[in-house]
Order: sequence, then structure tokens, then C-alpha cells
Amino acid sequence: MRADDTPKTEPRTLLGRVCLVLVMLFMGVLFSAMGVGRTVHSADGLKYSTRTSGTPGLLKIFNCAASGTGRQQRTTCFGKFQSDDHRVVDDFSSIDGSYKEGTVLPVQRDGDGDCREVGVAPIAGQLAMICFSAVGLMAGLASFCSAFSTAMPRTGSRIGAVLWPPRAARMVGRLCIALGIGAAVFGAVSLIGWLAMP
Repeated sequence: MRADDTPKTEPRTLLGRVCLVLVMLFMGVLFSAMGVGRTVHSADGLKYSTRTSGTPGLLKIFNCAASGTGRQQRTTCFGKFQSDDHRVVDDFSSIDGSYKEGTVLPVQRDGDGDCREVGVAPIAGQLAMICFSAVGLMAGLASFCSAFSTAMPRTGSRIGAVLWPPRAARMVGRLCIALGIGAAVFGAVSLIGWLAMP
């Protein structure tokens, strides 16, 4: 056996592999959690934007207040809500976002008194977020698989060959492309809708 044929087990290589696995696991947890969380949140918002849940009516804004600082800053506006059938009147309903005093918005009100905007822009925005979050979830799952393959290359390659045949890999790739296109299209429609609103 020649000296060149001896296996190289340098501590740096082992440490680098361990660090890479830990980073991939962290990214997998992060992207998966964000993907699931944002998808659930957007799906919940979508049922109000499409008027399939909540009480339809109009909200007249009379005051807005900001809370938090920096990226955590959030603006909430308060106003008087009146349902379309005039059965529900709430003088202190709230809605997330910044609006001018006196603005009247068509909204859906949930049981807690929080209102959600309805129309093309909110619906497209929620759909764009669902597509984007689904891509994030798949990126997280891919990161988990990569971490497993890096930690145990032989076992990982065998499992990958069983779970990810070429046809399945192509289908997932096409699904990711479709979701990316959907996120871009719905995002553009939402932006145009928000800009067109008075």
C-alpha cells in the first residue's frame, strides 16, 4: 500500500463536515417552520379575503397607532364596523395596516373584532405568500435530506435513490418552478391592486 493510498482523515475535514451538517439542519428547521407557519397563516387570511368566513361589512377608519420599533413595528387602525345586513355594529374594530382617517373599507370581520380587507389585491397577496411559503418548505425538506446525505453518504445515497427516482425529482423541480412563477404572478397582481386602490 502506497502512502498516497492511505485514507485521509484530517480533523479539519471532519469538523467541516460536522459544521456543514449542523448548518443544513438549522436551515432545514428554519425554512420548514417558516414555510408551514406562513402557509397556515396565509390560508387563514385567504378564507376572509374570499368572504368564505367572517361577517361582511364596511369599516370606517378613525384612528391609527403604531407599536414596536424597527422591523417589528406594526401599525393598527381602528374604526367603526357595520355589517352589510346592519345587524352587527362595532365602534372599535381593528385592522392591520396604515390608512387615512375617514377611509371606508369593505372588510370581513372575525369573531374577535379584527377585520380583513377583501378584493383582488388581498386574495392575490395571500396566494403569492402560499406559493412562496411552499417553496420555502420544500427548501427546508431538501436541506434535511442534504444533511442526512452529508452525514452518512452511502446510506443517504441509497435512500435517496429509492425515495427520489429521476421522475420524482423532475416532478418536484417542475412543481418548484410552477410555485415560483405563481408567487411572482400573484405578487405582481397584488402590487398592482394595492397601487390602484384609493
